[in-house]
Amino acid sequence: MNVRLAASSVLVLLLSHYAPGQQVPPAVDGTGTPARVTANAADVFKQNLMHRIALEEAAVRQAESAHATNVELSKTYMRLGVSYSDAAQWERSEAVIEHAVSLLRHTSVGDADLATAITQLASVHILMGKLRESEREDEEALRLREGVGDPLQIARSRSDLAILYLAKHKYEKARDLARQAEAEFVANERANISDRMTARFTLAEALCALKECSSVIPLLKTTLGEAKAAMGPDTFPLALSTFLLGYAYWKSGDMSEAEEYLKRGTAQMYTQLGWGHPAYLKALKGYAQFLHENQQSEAANVVERQIRQAEAVVNVHSIQTAQGMFGVNGLH
Repeated sequence: MNVRLAASSVLVLLLSHYAPGQQVPPAVDGTGTPARVTANAADVFKQNLMHRIALEEAAVRQAESAHATNVELSKTYMRLGVSYSDAAQWERSEAVIEHAVSLLRHTSVGDADLATAITQLASVHILMGKLRESEREDEEALRLREGVGDPLQIARSRSDLAILYLAKHKYEKARDLARQAEAEFVANERANISDRMTARFTLAEALCALKECSSVIPLLKTTLGEAKAAMGPDTFPLALSTFLLGYAYWKSGDMSEAEEYLKRGTAQMYTQLGWGHPAYLKALKGYAQFLHENQQSEAANVVERQIRQAEAVVNVHSIQTAQGMFGVNGLH
């Protein structure tokens, strides 16, 4: 299962499908702002991601030419769609995943596989702000999984719906569904750390929105420990765990602990997403807001300059990518 990580007021529900990045720590200056290094790990990560996309686009063309079955084609399109989402190319991701779902609807594939594809589309629609479409898709996936009767898959759908309700600011519903999902993920031996982390992040964000941030600190500490043990030091889930713990301290009034974790979390995100991914930029904006509130205006200004520079680079890269990538219109 891909790690689908959520945050509302800080990361605005920028779910990120986890892909291992480069094991190169960023340099950080005295303000906590990551400094550029000779071999920028985030740039290397993006180059690898673009290479992966090119390979998957070629795989789609090959599968089409070979007249692969609908099931085989759908898997190829799904891999490409997830990679487009990793690169924050939401429209392309939406188009190819919609095609994958359509292919599955015209086969005798089981409901479990169709539900998985539909939830992937729903997650992209959240990123695009298409919440009505996402809700319809998540509810369909839940019905399909309830028909199959697998408690783990049902819990995953509840976790997906909790993320959706978080995006819709329906915090009580998000809290309740996340709690149900997390309880199943703890009890079910087939669940993995990705399941637990996703549900716990959603639960933490919902509780913070309900002014109960202090209550989630122990849960986030546990999650951070599990992420360190299972995923290693330079992964986005670990970075988000660290950042959200800082956010919980911040909103609980513990500015000293908050600064340590927020600074570390943004530095860790830089390792993979510093090329300008929306999740990283949202985290930086949250950190800058914290610095202003903590009377560190100079440090906040440094972070805000970095945000402006990153956004400018993203715009340039977007133009280059649109010109050089294999377009969705070429996929049939």
